[in-house]
Amino acid sequence: MPRTSSRQAAQKAKEAISSTESTERAPTGSKRKAPPKPAPQPKKEKTEKQLRPENESEANEEQAMGAMIDGTPELKAKGEKEPKPEQPPRPALNIESGVRKSDERETVVSSNIREKGVIYFFFRPRVNVEDPHSVEDVARSFFVLRPTPLGAELNEGQGPVDKDARCRLMILPKKKFPTSGRERDMGFVEKSGQSMKDLQEKFLAGATYQTSTRGERSLQEAKPYAEGVYAITSTKRAAHLAYILTIPTELGDIQKNFGLRERGSWILQSKNPKYPGPGYAQLPKDPEYPESVREKFGDLRWVPLEPEFLEYPNAQFLMIGEAQNELGKAATAEGAKEPNEQEPGEELERMEQENEQRVEALRGDETVYQDLGLDAQKYPKVPSTWNSES
Repeated sequence: MPRTSSRQAAQKAKEAISSTESTERAPTGSKRKAPPKPAPQPKKEKTEKQLRPENESEANEEQAMGAMIDGTPELKAKGEKEPKPEQPPRPALNIESGVRKSDERETVVSSNIREKGVIYFFFRPRVNVEDPHSVEDVARSFFVLRPTPLGAELNEGQGPVDKDARCRLMILPKKKFPTSGRERDMGFVEKSGQSMKDLQEKFLAGATYQTSTRGERSLQEAKPYAEGVYAITSTKRAAHLAYILTIPTELGDIQKNFGLRERGSWILQSKNPKYPGPGYAQLPKDPEYPESVREKFGDLRWVPLEPEFLEYPNAQFLMIGEAQNELGKAATAEGAKEPNEQEPGEELERMEQENEQRVEALRGDETVYQDLGLDAQKYPKVPSTWNSES
């Protein structure tokens, strides 16, 4: 039996009501009787329930018509949401040493980049000096190398670097970095294989101690004054440490007084522990190099630095000033790279841009404290100028 639509049923009901009203209408001139009491209406809930099937049927018919016109393969129930298209699964993040790594990125990094990462610069004021006014008020200068994988990508999605990643603490006894080829300073590895958290708690933090002659003495907490990215590169005759600073946003007297610029590089040579160093730079203990490392020195007093040498405390190195406000020879592979590889300087500039994005997405210059696992709100702004004499 053919199905009668709700629209046809409603039309027939209307015609039936009209015919009934015409037969019951009173003749002309007669008294109008009081209208009969209306029959009790069903409850609203029941009425809606009874009417719903008709409404749904009508809606389904209209949707069916739309489907015929639009070519939609399926009917959608009233109020049903369109299914969201399936999204392709996100690729799993490749994390190494707490940093996101790209295998594709690693293929374009110049093969003469031996190591890359984040570099931090610190100074510690002299004992009982709370507000240093110049380098003369500084007891010691040092920097931290935080290596990353060669394929590492630092950007706004990275966040603070993993404070448990392994770092090296490098001491520069003369406090100031060499700024030209005529300047050369000895440095040494104080700590290696240490996390940023351990360095902060065991070395960078301040302390108070008693002396028999001067009473209580206060050792000030080490102060970070710059952060950037670095690369250790090798050329035919030398090794270079090149850097580009990201923090602070604008360099001031402090950074310049320590010999830093927005970018620069030094030549690095490692000392053979077989030979004594100069009197002012002798250490009480030699690095515990394994035989495989000692063989690389042979009978030479100095050899181009390799990152492997820096994994041993008391390892000594010589820093020779090379370039300021540029990267110098550290920026080129001197024709030793593959066609698909970038020049070292290009990779370092790319790292700089990525680290700037990371810093801007965090707390700006205060990101250095977050990298150390510290609450940036409890520390002053990274200094760029000395406190003036009162």
